[in-house]
Amino acid sequence: MVTLAQELDASGLAGLEVFGGATFGVALSNLREDPFERLRAVRAATSLPLYGLIRGQSLVGSRPVPDEVVDLFIATVAELGLDVFRCFDPLNDLRNLARVVAAVRASGKRAEAALVYTESPVHSADGFVRLGVELAGMGFQSLSLFDPAGMLGAGSARAIVSGLVTETGLPVSVHCATITGQAAFAYLAAAEAGASSLDVCLSPLAGGASLPGTEGVLAALRGTEMAPLVDPSAVLAAADTLDALMPLYELVADPSGWQLDSSTLRTQMAPSIQQHLLWECAAQGVGERIPAVVEEIARVRADMGYPALISPVAEVVVSQAVANVASQDRYLIVGQDLKDYFLGLFGAPPGPADPEIRRLVIGTEEPITVRPGDVLEPMLADARRRMVKHQLGDPSDEQLLEFVLFPEATAATMRGDLQGERLGDEPELAAAEEVQVAAVVDGGDLSEPIGDAAAIPAPTLPAPGPVPVVEETVPSREFTVEVDGEVFEVKVVARDAGFAISGVAPRPPATSGGGAVKAPMQGLIARIPVKVGDHVEVGQTVAVLEAMKMQNDIPSDLAGVVQAVNVAEGQVVSRGDSLVTIA
Repeated sequence: MVTLAQELDASGLAGLEVFGGATFGVALSNLREDPFERLRAVRAATSLPLYGLIRGQSLVGSRPVPDEVVDLFIATVAELGLDVFRCFDPLNDLRNLARVVAAVRASGKRAEAALVYTESPVHSADGFVRLGVELAGMGFQSLSLFDPAGMLGAGSARAIVSGLVTETGLPVSVHCATITGQAAFAYLAAAEAGASSLDVCLSPLAGGASLPGTEGVLAALRGTEMAPLVDPSAVLAAADTLDALMPLYELVADPSGWQLDSSTLRTQMAPSIQQHLLWECAAQGVGERIPAVVEEIARVRADMGYPALISPVAEVVVSQAVANVASQDRYLIVGQDLKDYFLGLFGAPPGPADPEIRRLVIGTEEPITVRPGDVLEPMLADARRRMVKHQLGDPSDEQLLEFVLFPEATAATMRGDLQGERLGDEPELAAAEEVQVAAVVDGGDLSEPIGDAAAIPAPTLPAPGPVPVVEETVPSREFTVEVDGEVFEVKVVARDAGFAISGVAPRPPATSGGGAVKAPMQGLIARIPVKVGDHVEVGQTVAVLEAMKMQNDIPSDLAGVVQAVNVAEGQVVSRGDSLVTIA
């Protein structure tokens, strides 16, 4: 990164995007590198403007954080040398951008608003132009039409960019993934409509899930009135340098990342979301039913008011769709994140949410009507206290921010407990097995590896098909897991490592007779809200199961009296295990 930044220093590019988004968490959780130090190193290597991607009130994490965290984070990053804060909200909820733009403007840096492009019955070109006008009125100094799934066509690009330029007078950039094959046409139409800049990538890492190649865009616009003011020789030299470095990444580079995928035009799922889908399906034993899950994703998205399938909301949509298919009963299992979404804790949906689904998910609770940041309590002082308590020393502001956003990874990095991934390492079989088990426990997300598994790339998923059943003689594994500074001893039974489920039984019909309420999936018992002697009705929650990184309420299919509680809080259960017996 430093080498490339030095070579591009005199290129005349508008800037380099070097910080934020998913890269912050990846640097900290997977590479065990300080993302703030990475920014320092790149800042020292170039005089070009540096860009960073900020997820609104969530900053670089997955949940909104209090205003005090937003203020400290923006001030810290600005002091380290980030010049342009490109800010977006997954729901395009302006309220989630209000505090961020104020903090960026207070730091003396440039605030750029990113309009998350998506297509649905509630989205239109005129709607995006109106959104841009409102963002300009909030104090943003430039705009970006942001399309990580590559859905933007030439007609939409021309209409939206032309409208934004005319109505706001602000500089407009365009960011469009090439995965669907449309980006080149969208870029030309946007340039002709008055876009001031286009997001590109050096050719060795361009195309597919990435962006159009820098060299190709420069060549295509040469000789036109839109020719960029960029030195092509400096860009070509940097591309040659990157090409020479590419063999270092051959063990982790996925060839599919460079391919076009027209299915994205139907699913609107960027490649990172597709990978999350595969992990979820494997973990819940529905790998052979991926087409059904994809269809269910579209239905869940409609139920939720058509949010764009961009992190972190996309993971909420995908997780719920997988749960619906796995249980063969829509919204039988509901995750806490989906409840929070319908309660307004992520922001306001782009369109009206289905009122019946919302009632099914949150019951009689009322959604908040204020911005999510208004209901969050301060957390910096408590986080500092916890760091001292767990012998992490008196943290700097940078360490404190890392702990607030990624507590487990920060604690492990500061203690030196885990080593980062190193390209070229040869994985041991035993460690690879631990990765598979860890993937199932954590819902398929290896951002927080366990033990020596930190050095191992994610295992390749098997092709959809019959799922083999592992013999019960496979031993269990025990792990020490730290969550928010608290240490837990967890036993994982390997025979249920996501590949022992050969099918999903249909939900039994509701009845007033006796029987057992069984676990619909593998997970950890978080809470048992009933006790022996309690009377329960059909649909009443009798257990809360943590699975797929969600807390799932397990409702009773039976009406009667609790005769026995067969599990305890903190116990790991498998699909089909009896949780509560109803007399």
